[in-house]
Amino acid sequence: MISMPPIDVRIGQSAHDLLGDAAFLAGWKSLHRQCPHATGYQSPGFVGAWYESYKSIYRPVIAISRSANGDLLALWLLAFDPATKELVHAGSHQAEYHLWLALPEAATAFLTSALLELRRHIQFTVLRFKYLPSAALVDTLQAMPGMKNRIAVKIHRRPLLNIDPVRIKESLAKKKTKSRFNRLKKLGVVEFRRVTELGEFDRIIEDFVAFYDFRQSAVNHTMPFREDPLKRPFHRALLAAAPSDIHLTVTYLDGRLIAALWATISGKTLHIGIPVHSPLLAEHSPGKLHIMQLSEFMTSDAMDVLDLTPGKDPWKEGFANAHDEVAEALIYRSAVARGLADAKDWLRAVIKRCVAAAGVEPQAVRKTVVAVQRARASVLVRRARQWIGALHELRIYRGNREFSGRFTCDERVATNAIADLLLIEARSSWDRDAFLAEALERLKRGESVYTICVDGRLAHYGWMVRNQTEPFFSEVQQSITLPPGSVSLYDFYTHPAFRGRGLYRATMSHMLQAAFVDEATQYAYVSVLADNPASRHVIEGLGFRYQRSLHWQRRFGREKSWADAVVATTESSDASK
Repeated sequence: MISMPPIDVRIGQSAHDLLGDAAFLAGWKSLHRQCPHATGYQSPGFVGAWYESYKSIYRPVIAISRSANGDLLALWLLAFDPATKELVHAGSHQAEYHLWLALPEAATAFLTSALLELRRHIQFTVLRFKYLPSAALVDTLQAMPGMKNRIAVKIHRRPLLNIDPVRIKESLAKKKTKSRFNRLKKLGVVEFRRVTELGEFDRIIEDFVAFYDFRQSAVNHTMPFREDPLKRPFHRALLAAAPSDIHLTVTYLDGRLIAALWATISGKTLHIGIPVHSPLLAEHSPGKLHIMQLSEFMTSDAMDVLDLTPGKDPWKEGFANAHDEVAEALIYRSAVARGLADAKDWLRAVIKRCVAAAGVEPQAVRKTVVAVQRARASVLVRRARQWIGALHELRIYRGNREFSGRFTCDERVATNAIADLLLIEARSSWDRDAFLAEALERLKRGESVYTICVDGRLAHYGWMVRNQTEPFFSEVQQSITLPPGSVSLYDFYTHPAFRGRGLYRATMSHMLQAAFVDEATQYAYVSVLADNPASRHVIEGLGFRYQRSLHWQRRFGREKSWADAVVATTESSDASK
């Protein structure tokens, strides 16, 4: 190991001042070009935008090594959160790859000296490398003196798409692929393009964020943009500061975003960052078609590799034609800190194995814990009473084409507004995620949601299913058969703070107008529990005619259900009360 000049550690304002030094930035860019393992996440544009965007949380920490004549030999770009005492790499969770900048022969000596200086200046427990872009870089970390009991490493398999113009052309020429594109083009004008201007970014960002948070909440139980209010301004600042380092592509349908991909550039490699697509067009696979168009676009840009990044997303393996290995690494401040962390990991693993051995899914455990936390005496008493005895009557109503022209659109009502659904106010994140997961599945099935937002809150929503033939009613555990050309209106909800404002009636009127604009629609059905007089009043006031009732009963845990005969009415008769 070669010796290194003294390490200069800049923290806070001193580091910020350095970022404004033209000579330092020039040296940084030069070092970035020379470092064989550098990625776009260590570039001045990316790091500078992140430091500035997250300065309210993190203090920049920069470890520097210079030669005798002042040239930069090595850089370690970090940040410290005084509130949590956490030391992270610049970019933190926004950067896929964490590492240092140095020539290979100087890396171990630099890291050894820099780590000693960092320990002198900052009290931290662990420093995480989310991923090292090559598993071989672990050898550099492990070569540092005293690392044997202070470093934990995990190897991950990384899927890659090597850009091969011939294979890409063959894939796009496949009958199935061409059919998908043709079906999408029948809906409107399809355009794929790269976004480099802030004006265009600002026009698409609302849909971009809504699509991403909606899917992430439904599938992974997190809302990255909503949970991190600095994430959106950071990405905007990054595009403004370094448009050549960012690769943002969008697929438009009649000028509206239906798929997009935010990626970071490292030489001739693109690292996938944020993929989004509209759940409203899931049957057309807009996300998959976007990746295919991107791979073709990369050939014209002379890009060699699309890094699909480590992870368990099945779609990544569907595109991958090669793999390599990256490494996750944790460096602990001491062997004791490493031991404590290992003990916690061991305990979590034991609990997980015990749960698995009992045949219980982790998701079910979480749901049970939430339910227990919510359990109150009144809730338990109500559930006990329901077990002893409960009786539900569900009234079915129908309207026909004479509704056509009776109702008008309400400008307050939005159709399939994903951003509105994200405003749901649930009792817990579990309830929110469950709501959005169900909404995602419904939208995939082609159902439509109608929403009203008031003062930034989801005040009311309702769902409509077109061409439904056999709806199932969970309240009474029964289904009915509907005639051709029927739509169902169901699952209406008004936030308690907005009840009594006529939102239910306004939404249903809007939905009926939308339903009967389609000449194929002959009937509209809606159901309501008999013990909900307020909703019955609205439904009957709109002109729906009572058809029949479905019943469900429980007595001491035993259940039964039955249905009344259809009420014989003429199309012009008044609604039965």
